[in-house]
Amino acid sequence: MSAAVFDGDQRLIALSDEVYVFGSYPFCGVVATDAGCIAIDGPMSPRNNRPWAEFIAGLGPLRYQVYCEHHEDHIASAPFLAPEILISSQGTRTEMASTADMLASFDGWAHDPRLEPGSLDGFAMRYPTVTYSGRIVLELGGKTFELFEAPGHTSGSTVVHAVDDRVAFVADNTFTPAIQSGDPFAWLHTIDTLEALDVDWYVQGHAEPIRRDRLAVWRSVLLDAIDRAREMRASGLTPLDVVERGGVFAGYVRPDHVGAADTPPNLRTFSSTVLQEEGARRMFAALERHDGPLRGSAG
Repeated sequence: MSAAVFDGDQRLIALSDEVYVFGSYPFCGVVATDAGCIAIDGPMSPRNNRPWAEFIAGLGPLRYQVYCEHHEDHIASAPFLAPEILISSQGTRTEMASTADMLASFDGWAHDPRLEPGSLDGFAMRYPTVTYSGRIVLELGGKTFELFEAPGHTSGSTVVHAVDDRVAFVADNTFTPAIQSGDPFAWLHTIDTLEALDVDWYVQGHAEPIRRDRLAVWRSVLLDAIDRAREMRASGLTPLDVVERGGVFAGYVRPDHVGAADTPPNLRTFSSTVLQEEGARRMFAALERHDGPLRGSAG
């Protein structure tokens, strides 16, 4: 039985007999149908991809895998899960890392100290065989899956709406204090769209699945971050200055979640410096587009 792979492991979350979430880094999911499975994202570390692949195989053949965004934690799993068809938005495909870049990340910010030697020997990135723009609908085993672009955390983010299972896989478009590849204003529109979906669960990228009411909490956090960025920009601060003051999400604490031990230990430093600085740049650029030049400035 496939569940035996994770016997007693609290990281395996069953939303139903056919929908499962693996609370690793990042959180990922799988939906089983009579004709096989569709996986959404996957763990970054090979250490966690192996049991996840075994679990999925126990549910049925992996017909599809969807990459919801181009960030490296979301696009390392297909070489291990080996889906028949890998799908992403065109925007995600364009931004995906090379094999060399991914291996450099595994050796740097994404280093897994518990990974067995040789686990990455022969690793090579796998790229989508199907891309889409806007929206695409998949039919598998009598179930419908609507994939649509949902810019926010990244410009090419995909939401996977498992229509018949009443679940939306939203990746990092919720409680994720980083905007290094996205647009906060587009993110607010995406939250509106997510709230309108007829679903019971939202599976997010770095914490347990949530209900609809939690989306309003994230909207409030995001609005506070925009206000903070607007104040700092008006004060003449640079993105690096913003980082030194704790970033635009200063004071925000990510909710506790299962699988936190899978987070790469080097990520804290990387996310609090490089990612926060790029996030501040994105915030300032968005404010420039929406607020226009600062008052009193030329142009």
